[in-house]
Amino acid sequence: MLASLLKRLAILLVANASISRFASLLLAFGLPLPVRVVAYTLVAAIGLVGAIWVWQESILYVPAIPSPSNPALGRIHRPSDCPAGFRSPSERGLPFEDVHLISSDGVKCHAWFFPAPKRESASTILFSHENAGPMSLRLPLCEVLHRSLRCNLLCYDYRGYGDSEQAKIDEAGLMQDAHAAWRWLLDQSGVDPTRIVLFGSSLGGAVTIQLARDLCISQEPRTPLPLGVVLQNTFTSIEAMLGAKFPWLDWGFVRRNMLRLRWRSIEHITQVSLPLLFIVGQRDEIVPPVHTHLLQQAAIASPAVHVRRVPDGTHNDTWMKAGNDSFVGWLDDFINEADAKRMAGPSVRRKLE
Repeated sequence: MLASLLKRLAILLVANASISRFASLLLAFGLPLPVRVVAYTLVAAIGLVGAIWVWQESILYVPAIPSPSNPALGRIHRPSDCPAGFRSPSERGLPFEDVHLISSDGVKCHAWFFPAPKRESASTILFSHENAGPMSLRLPLCEVLHRSLRCNLLCYDYRGYGDSEQAKIDEAGLMQDAHAAWRWLLDQSGVDPTRIVLFGSSLGGAVTIQLARDLCISQEPRTPLPLGVVLQNTFTSIEAMLGAKFPWLDWGFVRRNMLRLRWRSIEHITQVSLPLLFIVGQRDEIVPPVHTHLLQQAAIASPAVHVRRVPDGTHNDTWMKAGNDSFVGWLDDFINEADAKRMAGPSVRRKLE
């Protein structure tokens, strides 16, 4: 952390010195004030765009957040950095197993598995969490899912997050981590592989959509498909989020030539042939709710699409604003309906035509 801060401070000092030199040159040429103001504005805009180009991954991926007890210097990166009650499932009396996933590129990811009382026959949720901080910050949601639904639950930290290996964070890497979590559930968990539900929130929703797409078009005919997919407050693509959060940068040239980040869920979801449940907060201040509507429309291969709207829900509290009874009821109904359809038809996977 200190090395990163020093590096950025050095860059800012160099930038400040360069701007001062540039200002001196403009004055030396005797340019009038209006011309200098335009020049300063142009240079500032170029510098800001350049900073976004260099640091765009760190703008999207936020493995650590400021510590409430020490916002200036402290940060929450690992579960051990969190306040009491958010460090370990044991603080909440939850039974769990520490799991260490190994992604296809060798990166090790930390996960928690919460076994249901009837592990072998219960449904299972594979939860891909939202951005900002470790999975332990989602323990209240994990507790509700595990206890109220009486399901198995696997929650994992992506590479670079929490106690997972500190590797480069990018789309390809996060998808390798998600596939490692899926394979662990199939091969090592002892759960019913035909009753696994994928659940993703925000960034985790993009991970979940792409994982579901990958599984639906996989060439492994004997592998069961997930039972269904639950998505909460997720986005259509990073390009679309650029327009929502940085409209002054929403230009074709920027999107085509400067944006490395993709996460094109709006394309991936067209190939997801699984039941879908969208939960969306109507007051989401980060991802505009219209993204859920667009994803719903794009889900042309899904046999059933359900949308549950929470009028007062914001980005991080939608499930809480829905209320436990409604939230759990939506999930319970969705899982039971998907399970009934599975029992009525083939339980193994089909490749999309």
